[in-house]
Amino acid sequence: EKAAVEAFKLGYEVTDPEELEVEDGDIVICCDILSECALNADLIDAQVEQLMTLAEKFDVEYDGWGTYFEDPNGEDGDDEDFVDEDDDGVRH
Repeated sequence: EKAAVEAFKLGYEVTDPEELEVEDGDIVICCDILSECALNADLIDAQVEQLMTLAEKFDVEYDGWGTYFEDPNGEDGDDEDFVDEDDDGVRH
């Protein structure tokens, strides 16, 4: 929970923590830490490094990054293809 709070303070969106039972029967608490940025390797690498450091600090497991498919013909409307040219990937 402390790691999720810290990620939120850094500017990431954090989903509500939930309990899951893993294959060996152990119960783990997990959440998603989200950020919108351009699909750019340097930006993603900066965020991965920041999240790995956060995970190490709180002794939690970081299981990698992913992306969501966004339908270019979707009707959300409020998510224009805005790319922040000054985004260095690190959240503050």
